[in-house]
Amino acid sequence: MKVLIQWAGGFDTPGPSNHLLKALIEDMISFGIEVHLIQGRIKKINEEIPPDLKKLKGFTYNTLGRKDISKSNFIMRYLEEIYYSLKSVLYWKKTKDVDIVFVRSCPTSIYSIILSKIFLRKPVLYGVQDMFPGSAVNSGVIKNKLIAKLFYSTQKLAYKCSDAITVISDDMKTKVVEQGVDEKKIHPIPNWFDDRSVQEVDWSDNRFVKKYNLSSDKFYVQYAGTMGYVFDYEMVLNVAEKLSDYKNIEFHMIGQGSQKEIFMKETKKRGLNNILFFPLEPQHMVSHVYSACSICLIPLKRGIIGNSVPSKAGLLMACNRTIVNSVDEDSNYYKMFNDNDIGISKSNNSPSEVAQSIIDLYNDRVKCDTLAKNGKKFGEKYYSRSVNTKKFMEVFNLINRSN
Repeated sequence: MKVLIQWAGGFDTPGPSNHLLKALIEDMISFGIEVHLIQGRIKKINEEIPPDLKKLKGFTYNTLGRKDISKSNFIMRYLEEIYYSLKSVLYWKKTKDVDIVFVRSCPTSIYSIILSKIFLRKPVLYGVQDMFPGSAVNSGVIKNKLIAKLFYSTQKLAYKCSDAITVISDDMKTKVVEQGVDEKKIHPIPNWFDDRSVQEVDWSDNRFVKKYNLSSDKFYVQYAGTMGYVFDYEMVLNVAEKLSDYKNIEFHMIGQGSQKEIFMKETKKRGLNNILFFPLEPQHMVSHVYSACSICLIPLKRGIIGNSVPSKAGLLMACNRTIVNSVDEDSNYYKMFNDNDIGISKSNNSPSEVAQSIIDLYNDRVKCDTLAKNGKKFGEKYYSRSVNTKKFMEVFNLINRSN
C-alpha cells in the first residue's frame, strides 16, 4: 500500500502537530506502508525534513515554497493556500502507484480533496485536526455571518467528498455528525504523546529549570504552546489577578502566537508580576518544559472544544503533571477529567472556580500528585503513540479493502 500525504504546513515551521505526523510516518513505514509527503515550506526555521525521516526506506517527499503571510490577513492567506493546492497537482502526477490520499486539515482542505478526486481518482482520508470554520467563528477571527455560512458549506462538501474522516475527540465527532455526516465514516483518534521519548524529567536533570534558574520552592502554573485565537489569555489574567497575594504561585507562559503581544501588554497594564513569559522551546525540550511545572492550565475560549482539542493534554499526562482546564462544561472533554479523576475541569465562564482549583492543589500536594498519577495511567491507555498510530493503520487498511 502507498499513501500520498497532502499537507499545507511543513516540518520547517514549528507547530503543535509536527511531532504527530513524524511519528505517524515512521509507524506507517514500519507497518509496510510506503509514504510520499507533499509539504509546504514557509518559515524555514527547522530543517526541511527531520533527519530520522530522511533515512527511512519507503519514504519520499516534495517540498513546495510558500509565502509567509500574516495571520491577520486572512483573505491573502486563504488565496495563497488555494494556489498551493493547485501547484501540488503537478507533483501528484509524478507520484506513482498511490492507493490512498491522506489530506491533513486546513482552511482550504476542500480544494485538495476535490483536486485529488479529479486527478488521482483515489480514496481520500480527511484528517481533521482543527475544524474550520468552527474554531475561527467561535474565537472571533471570522465575524461576518455570510462568510461563515459560505465556509461551513465548503466544509460540508469536504466531508461529503471524503471516503473516511479522522477526528481527534468525541466532541469533534459530534460536531461533524451535526453537519450531516454518517458517523460510520468518522474515526476518533486522539492526538498522542510519543511513549518512546516523552517522559517525566527529574528536577535536578531538567534543562529548562537550569536554563532559567527556577526555584523548587515555588508552585508553577504553566501554559506551554501556541497563544493564538483559541487561547483564552483573559482567563489567565483574571486568575492570576485573583492569586496575586500568593507569592509562591507563579504563572509561566511559554511559546509564541498571535495573541502573545496583547497578552503581555495587558499583563503589564494590570501590574501582574506573577505572570512570566518565555520564548518557544525546540521540540526536543518538550519533556523538560512540561516537567518544569507544578500544574498546567489549559484555558480555552467558549465554543472551541468541539472544534479543536489541546494536543498538550497527553504530553502532560506522560510527564506526570496535573491539568486544570477552563473549558465548556457540557463537553465530553470537560467530563473526562472530572469523571476519571485525572485532573480538574472548570467552566470557562468562571475565573473564580479556576483560581480556587489552583489554590486547592497548591494547599493539597497529595491530591495534586494523585491526579497526576491517575492522568499518567489514563494517558498510557488512551493517549500513547503505540495505541493510536495502530488505529490509523486500521483505517488505512479499511479504506484500501473497500476500494
